[in-house]
Amino acid sequence: MIRDYIQLMKPRIIPLLLLVAVASAFIAARSVPPVITLVGLLVSGTLVSGGALALNSYLEVDSDSKMRRTSHRPLPSKRIIPPRKALVFGLLLVALGLAVASLTLDRLALLFIALGAFVYVQIYTIWLKPRTIWNIVLGGFAGSCASLAGWYSVTTSWSLVAWALAALVFVWTPSHFWSLAVLTEEDYSRAGVPMLPSIVGVTKASRAIVVNTLLLIPVSLAIFPYFSGAGSWLYISVASGLGILLLITNLKLLYSPTKANAWLAFKFSSPYLAIVFILAVAGALL
Repeated sequence: MIRDYIQLMKPRIIPLLLLVAVASAFIAARSVPPVITLVGLLVSGTLVSGGALALNSYLEVDSDSKMRRTSHRPLPSKRIIPPRKALVFGLLLVALGLAVASLTLDRLALLFIALGAFVYVQIYTIWLKPRTIWNIVLGGFAGSCASLAGWYSVTTSWSLVAWALAALVFVWTPSHFWSLAVLTEEDYSRAGVPMLPSIVGVTKASRAIVVNTLLLIPVSLAIFPYFSGAGSWLYISVASGLGILLLITNLKLLYSPTKANAWLAFKFSSPYLAIVFILAVAGALL
């Protein structure tokens, strides 16, 4: 039972959100943030994001039951019944996480943590995902909120760098999830979810992934002026190389839109964001 409730939280997604938040705090501080700040980000981030993901599981039980990739999850497989238990679980986690954030973090950080949950559940899951192929594009702002929460947990000053980091998460999201959607296009079609590949076809979706990555590369380099000395050269060289390699995998998918190439593009994009944020931390500290 414990394992089933943990699966409701989609625990593979949470570590990346936490890394983005904590890395943004390091970058904003240009040093190690206070321990209470790090603990607040980690605990509240885990609870609120896990709660939002559990609510997503509750709201998408019907579509999950129609997709091979998700039919084994706790709700469609009826390992948690009645489903409203997932609703209560998700709401409790979000409330507890916001309470922790209110006690440990600045109000702006609390605001962005709450906003991230709202965007993911209300905007993305309820409004966008069932209605438009732009669902994952606009819903990507939920991940951006993790970056903004981390930044404003250590400072209240307005900074273009904070929003450049948020933009990096926002622009990375479509390339990553569209690659996965190419792999599972039949599933989304069966469930009636208008993900881009299931509506426009794999070839056009692959072209959109390439265009999006061409936008992602300059966005990833936009924070370069924030660094100096060895940190700047480390960031610009490695981030550029990673962007080029990601583009190559996307071009390979475009010219040969097979499941194998979609899997390659998805797997390469998976660690990309984490590596770039770790690079940015190194650049800020150096």
